[in-house]
Formats: sequence, C-alpha cells, structure tokens
Amino acid sequence: MYGRPARRNIALWAVPRSVSTAFEKTFSRRGDTHIVHEPFTDCYYFSRERRCARYGDQPHKHGYDGFAAMSAISGIDAEIVFLKDLSFQAEAYVSREFLANTLNTFIIRSPSAVLSSLAPLKPDFTEDEFGFLSTARMWQRVIKELGHPPIVVEGDWFRQNPEGVLRLYCERAGLEFNPQMLSWPDGRLREWAPDEQQSQAKWHSTLEHSNSILPPMRREPMSVDPSRAAMLIRATEVYDELVVHALKPDLDLSKRS
Repeated sequence: MYGRPARRNIALWAVPRSVSTAFEKTFSRRGDTHIVHEPFTDCYYFSRERRCARYGDQPHKHGYDGFAAMSAISGIDAEIVFLKDLSFQAEAYVSREFLANTLNTFIIRSPSAVLSSLAPLKPDFTEDEFGFLSTARMWQRVIKELGHPPIVVEGDWFRQNPEGVLRLYCERAGLEFNPQMLSWPDGRLREWAPDEQQSQAKWHSTLEHSNSILPPMRREPMSVDPSRAAMLIRATEVYDELVVHALKPDLDLSKRS
C-alpha cells in the first residue's frame, strides 16, 4: 500500500474524455474530502502564460498562474484534498515540490474511445489537447523521477465495475471505501460562471444528468482521419505503457443489465 502523503493531497491526472470527472464525483460524496476541479484550466487557456487561446480572452484571469493555483490548493483546510485535472492543462504549471507532496494517480482510456468522444465536442483539437503525450511526461516526472508507485485507473474498466475499482483505489490510497461514493442525488459539480460555458460546462452534461456511474456503451467503429493516424499511434503507445498498471478487479462481478 502506498503511504499517505503528509498533506493528504490526492491528484488524478487525466486524459480527456476518460470518465475522470465521474471518478472525481465519487470523491465528492465523502465527508472527509474537499474537491478541487481542474484548477489549471484557467492557467492553460486564459493566463498570461497560457498555452492556448482557444476560448478567447478573459482579462480577469490573466494573473491566474500555476503559483496561484497551487497556493489556493495548499490553503484548503480539509482532511483530504482531491484534485482532478487534465494532464495537458497542468503539466507546465505544477511544480516538482507540489508533485512530491501529493499522491499522484492517473486515469486513462483507450485512444480510440477518447477520440470518438472528443472529436464531436472539439473537432479541431490539438495533439496536446488529446492529452496522451502530456500524460506520459507527467508519468515520467512522478513514477520515474520521484519514484512514486503507479496507481492507474482505466476509464472503461471503472465504468464496468465502479465499486471494484474504487475499492482498490481507496486501498492503494490508504483510505476507507465508502459505499456512498457510488451514487448521488444530483450530478451537477457546481454552478458554472458565464465565462466557463465552453471551457467547463459543455463537457460534463452526461455526468450532470446522472445519479451513478453509467456502464460503458457499445461504440461503433469510427474512421480515423489520415492526418490523425500518427497521433493515434503515439497515444496508443502511451496507453499501452500505462494500462498494464491499471487497477483491475474481476470485471464480471458488477456488470449491470
């Protein structure tokens, strides 16, 4: 079992469309946990140090940099602070010291599944926004440079057996599993500000209309644009490296009709 970090910070670094926000939602059901949802989004898209101007300019967010995000997290008074963010949003802004004092965990999903879910919402996404290469670099920093044991969730395995995966995750994180984590009366994360409609609100519709983890859906094969073929190969290499570490309970135990 991985020992508890001194600050009780737990991070879930994600590729997009990996069921990461639903996983985050399960931790919001714990009475001992404070949730921090994607604190580095504004750094990546709106700060003076932003990497992408996709969503336009938000002058009131220009000064929100990685230091501000990490300082806000450090100031939270809670037994457990659980933060979820996309690796590509956080990578450039999170410090080695922060990572060293955090239980860093990862959630991935097969690149073809990510592609089929991401493309309708962001058809012109970049390879950075696809998220696999930044996740590989975060993995390098955490597992290989800092020497932290790997804790990996595979998004569709989680959907197939949420209780089994959560029990294993909690065990590895040194936490008691709480059955309340499996359902909720209201799937909303919070009220979104008007300037968050594109960067946040539209991405969470399925979760916010649910009361539990939804089982995986059957996907029809989709054709891959030739211009994205090499990108998909690189993403698959990352997925293959990480998935061998993924938490894998008996996936047949919790299949739901």
